[in-house]
Amino acid sequence: MAEASFKRRIGQAFSVLVLSLYIFLGCVNSFAAGDSTVGLFKKDEPVTVTGDSVTYDKNEETYYAEGSVVVVQGATTLTADRVVLDMKAGAAAAWGGVQVNDASQGNYLKSNTLTVDINKDTAVAVSGRLFFTDGNVYIYGDVVRKTGPQTFDADNSVFTTCDCPEGAPPAWSFRSGYSQLEAEGYLKAQNAFFYIKDVPLLYTPYFLAPAKRKRQTGLLMPSFGYSDLRGSKMDNAFFWAISDSADATFYLDVETKRGVGQGLEYRYYRTQGSYGEFYFYHFGENDIDRVREFRSRADNFLRPFSAASNRWELKAMHREYLAGDMVLKADIDRVSDDEYFIDFPRDRKGHDRSYLESLESTASINKRWERYNLTAEARVFDNLFLKDDSTVLQVLPEVAFTLESRRVFSTPVFFSLDSSFVNFERGKGVDGERVDIKPRISLPLKPWDSFELTPSVSPRFTAYRVGGGNGESYPARSIYEFNIDAATTLVRYFEGAFGFEKMRHTIRPRLLYSYIPSYSQERFPDFTALDAIPPENSLRYSLNSTIAGKSTDGGKQDILYMDLFQTFDVREARAGNARPFSDLSGELIFTPAAWVSLRTRGDYNVYDGRFEKYNAEAGLNDTKGSEFSMAYHLISGSTKYIDARAKWQATSSVALGFRQMYSFIDTRSIERDYTLWYKHQCWSATVLYSEKLAEKVVMATFNLYGVGDVLSAGATVEQNR
Repeated sequence: MAEASFKRRIGQAFSVLVLSLYIFLGCVNSFAAGDSTVGLFKKDEPVTVTGDSVTYDKNEETYYAEGSVVVVQGATTLTADRVVLDMKAGAAAAWGGVQVNDASQGNYLKSNTLTVDINKDTAVAVSGRLFFTDGNVYIYGDVVRKTGPQTFDADNSVFTTCDCPEGAPPAWSFRSGYSQLEAEGYLKAQNAFFYIKDVPLLYTPYFLAPAKRKRQTGLLMPSFGYSDLRGSKMDNAFFWAISDSADATFYLDVETKRGVGQGLEYRYYRTQGSYGEFYFYHFGENDIDRVREFRSRADNFLRPFSAASNRWELKAMHREYLAGDMVLKADIDRVSDDEYFIDFPRDRKGHDRSYLESLESTASINKRWERYNLTAEARVFDNLFLKDDSTVLQVLPEVAFTLESRRVFSTPVFFSLDSSFVNFERGKGVDGERVDIKPRISLPLKPWDSFELTPSVSPRFTAYRVGGGNGESYPARSIYEFNIDAATTLVRYFEGAFGFEKMRHTIRPRLLYSYIPSYSQERFPDFTALDAIPPENSLRYSLNSTIAGKSTDGGKQDILYMDLFQTFDVREARAGNARPFSDLSGELIFTPAAWVSLRTRGDYNVYDGRFEKYNAEAGLNDTKGSEFSMAYHLISGSTKYIDARAKWQATSSVALGFRQMYSFIDTRSIERDYTLWYKHQCWSATVLYSEKLAEKVVMATFNLYGVGDVLSAGATVEQNR
């Protein structure tokens, strides 16, 4: 215990050291002072001077003013007790309650005295206080100097984004003996302290912070933590702004008990039609068996043990839009082992990947004409449930040609076409090629104004070359599909409700009859579902209804969407099957106002009187920021849980949050979170306490506005072992 406690303290001390380096060596977000300057006077523009006493020396072109002096030139206004403005020499001086306001941007400078060199665009302010609206940045100093059009320096300076009365200490600040500021450059300071109110917390002989609105190269906020599995944990990132159209992020993650990870993320945007991303991450495990031991009580999701000490992930994406409506696309998604997403469940954006069953990498080229479409695509699959992927079927490649429905000459008949050629490959098992051609001939009719009737027939021809098994074979199949699609649309307008001026109700009943004859398909391979088309003689009926509202200001909103459908199997009924009806499926979306929503979808078994699948979500919110949501998910026999979330905006500064995920099948809590948010004018804090199946975690995050996340620390307070 003593050794563990000592190691924990060493880890905490190391975290504080890194935090200090982060704050003081330039890991501070931009406060966007790019064009934020305090406008001073210009020699060639007219000036207006007013005051209790104003004299003008015409020969010297000099104004002398005393008593409530106001000097105006363009958007710049100077007020002071006494002012001398020498337009000939390009110099100005002001004394007593000096304030310079730039009305064009809202920036200002306050000081006891001010001297200005108009020609050089420089100035010196004693007891100066600079304010930039862009970023809400304050810079104080015993002496503040404007050394050029976009540069400043100061003695005994203070930097903060906190509003506070003059003379009162800000909530937080950086204070230094000497500092320099260059717009679209950096704020540099010597002998710098980080203060909370009047209390100094951290010191550095040198401080650097970017003063840019553009992206800048630098370290990103590290995160810290500790657990029995990982030991002391520190995640680091370095951002490289290569150019306006490219950047890269380098990752270095250190876990003292588990291993070290390194990663690279590269993003580029050559043109609007040519861009992409590349991501590679490698983690070196010290002991993979120890990792498996820690998650022995967690669900392995039936993944085979295929991980070794070197673990990696590769993701890449590219889009290239060429002339002539041609598009090149490439997506690569690969991992080193089938267990990878168990130990690295979330990506850099926080998306959960632990449930993934397989990965797919694709490359395609597409050419579009007005009514034609030609696509060639290769697809490679990685099944995460199989240790050996040699039996997994790969598509190398598939070529598809489609023709959109179009009228045949001047007849009422329409023609469309779907066709494809696929080459299936795998290391072990049956592979081969398949050609599939499916034209469709339809006759859209409208016997009445609001009634639509469309009979159609789709002959289909499929031919194969089957190999990889017991020799080669060349089976073929000819089959057809017949459909009659009947629908009508009814629309009614009526006076509004729910605060709407008018409402529109649309009802669309639809009836679809489908017939596919029975055909023996035992000779054909089982590549995809297309290779075993079942016979069909069915009637599908559906009802779609929508209600939309129009407000007095002309705005429109969908209030209600409802869709119900079911299929009656004629073949099953004729065969004496007691269950010819499919599940009754439906979806309902109800949003009568911006503050409330309800969405539900389910499949109801009409024979057993139960839902096979059911999802329901409800949400409430108000203008103050409070919100509540609840989701219920059901898959008969396997899944039944609730996910409830609430946020109460107690005051403008304080909010409380709660989340509960509960499994009714396991009769236990999956996850329970308690969150406290506090928001100040110039800083905020978040404290999270989370109870998960494997651990209990406390996280705290602090943010200084204009500086960024300066602390993001987490501690595992209970490990499931």
